[in-house]
Amino acid sequence: MTRFEHLKEILNSAVANQQIGAHGAFWRDLSLDQFKTKRVYGRILVTPGAIETSNLVLALRGAPPFGSDIGTPGATYPRMPVDFVPVPDDDIQFIEQWIMDGCPEDQWNPTAGS
Repeated sequence: MTRFEHLKEILNSAVANQQIGAHGAFWRDLSLDQFKTKRVYGRILVTPGAIETSNLVLALRGAPPFGSDIGTPGATYPRMPVDFVPVPDDDIQFIEQWIMDGCPEDQWNPTAGS
């Protein structure tokens, strides 16, 4: 399994494998190249090498512009996934590391920690 495939597992688990909200589970059928250029409501999803501008991370953490439902100052969107338990910090850290590494499609070894 690649890290990209594991990322999709994390996102599917976050929404209990359901179809969700207005944007749906957009990640399910995307290739890695499509994922890296995907925009959701006009916002680029990931910026390879930069978690601080990757809206996926901001949305999962509830960082501006996300987090209006949890009191984040300046937020205009709710934390994702809406109406589900927040994604565990370990899973968000996995996603952050994958983004910092440039969003590769390399193999994932869960025992190695990345």
